[in-house]
Amino acid sequence: MQQVECTPWHNGLLLELLLTLPPEGDWEEIVSQAVGCLEAQRSQFAGKGALLTVDVANRMLDAASLSSLIDTAKHSFGLQTVALVGTDLTTQAAARSLLLTNYMLPPGSKVDSAHRVVGGGNALYVPGTVRSGQRVVHSGHITIGGDVNAGAEVIAVGDVVVFGALRGLAHAGCQGDTEARIIAGRLCPPQLRIAGCIAQAPENNEKDARRPEVARIEHGNIQVFPV
Repeated sequence: MQQVECTPWHNGLLLELLLTLPPEGDWEEIVSQAVGCLEAQRSQFAGKGALLTVDVANRMLDAASLSSLIDTAKHSFGLQTVALVGTDLTTQAAARSLLLTNYMLPPGSKVDSAHRVVGGGNALYVPGTVRSGQRVVHSGHITIGGDVNAGAEVIAVGDVVVFGALRGLAHAGCQGDTEARIIAGRLCPPQLRIAGCIAQAPENNEKDARRPEVARIEHGNIQVFPV
């Protein structure tokens, strides 16, 4: 049976852990292995505010099973689980019910559901709205087919493109790409981040954002231009 793996990685300035679980085998035994793996890695993330992403491949999990793993990670290791990687529709529904939103699928994968995600190459497409409390992270470009609501986060190594209104936090070029851009049909977030630059929105941002705009770094600062 494939073994549980725990890999620390940096998402920009954030320390995250990727917990990879085998798609087959007794769930309780796998959770026990996961606890042992996290314990072995504790010195690398303890006290650093690390976030956890769980990769379950094509395993089917209900909300109760997934919730038990999340609670163990939180109470035993102080880890906040923010994302789940998985192709099973039941598992994805359980993840959404627990506000875990992160569709980092293998290149070429395709999942059809109410929140269908198509991943290919280095781009990620999320056709629905990203709700408050949800977080989408990807190692390439991200395109959101709906809105990004206030309280939501979209973090990309590449560009962030939002067809609707961007009211949540967007961070493009999170690993330092100063050529990355943020494009939205309505650009009205409280804050924009591109590479290491941060820009605060003006107080009347919502009122003025009435046409598509692009944010990019010009002369060392984030500036916004009409599309």
